[in-house]
Amino acid sequence: MLAVMVFVYGLLVGSFLNAWVWRLHTRRKVSKGRSMCPHCKTPLRWYELIPVFSWLVLRGKCRTCHKPISWQYPTVELANAAVWVSLFFYLNPANTLEWVSLLAWLALASLLLAALVYDAKWMLLPDAFMVPAVVVALVIAVVSAVGMGSLSELIARLVAAILFGGIFFLIWFISKGSWIGDGDIWLAAIMGLVLTGVQLVVAVFVAFNLGAIIGLALIAIHKKTRKSMIAFGPFLIIGLFAGFFFGEALLNWYLGIFV
Repeated sequence: MLAVMVFVYGLLVGSFLNAWVWRLHTRRKVSKGRSMCPHCKTPLRWYELIPVFSWLVLRGKCRTCHKPISWQYPTVELANAAVWVSLFFYLNPANTLEWVSLLAWLALASLLLAALVYDAKWMLLPDAFMVPAVVVALVIAVVSAVGMGSLSELIARLVAAILFGGIFFLIWFISKGSWIGDGDIWLAAIMGLVLTGVQLVVAVFVAFNLGAIIGLALIAIHKKTRKSMIAFGPFLIIGLFAGFFFGEALLNWYLGIFV
């Protein structure tokens, strides 16, 4: 029953993330005004705002102008719900501290999903997502250290955040922002705060390899050229969750190929 509730709330928050991403880009306050069709600006009624279901009933088109509604909307809603349920089962909270950790991870997952969508569409990781994500990541690091009863664990994560974020800062500084954006620095620091050493190694491996594969594929189908810029944030975020959920398994599998 709890898992079903987590899934439903994940859908609802995913719907909010879609609205937040669009309003942030159009510089509208997320707390004011009704949601509307991005094409004809017609305010949406309550039954048009039911996650996934409304999109399916409307067959992916606006009720008024009949222009297509992006696949982004149900995809983000389902993705957020899926990640929330995965975190619920993976962390399997049994006490107050573990519930705090789960809630922090749910918040971080949604913030990073919103950042992923924004970066993929407009090649920017906004402070509106990244600053609260850093704060939540700090909470996760502290809770993890408290749960382990180890101050050295917290120190290790802070050092990892500084070192990994520092590496990305140097890349940003040397390239004058042409290779990566400043939002990627925040993202690197977040990865250092919330991942163990093994998870971080796997996350970086997945991010760089996935980025290379997607980049080459886009060049092959002539969607990009070798001089085109590609947002790296989405690959780092996917790498973060790959490392978190599958870090040990992926590392053992990879090493097993050579040993």
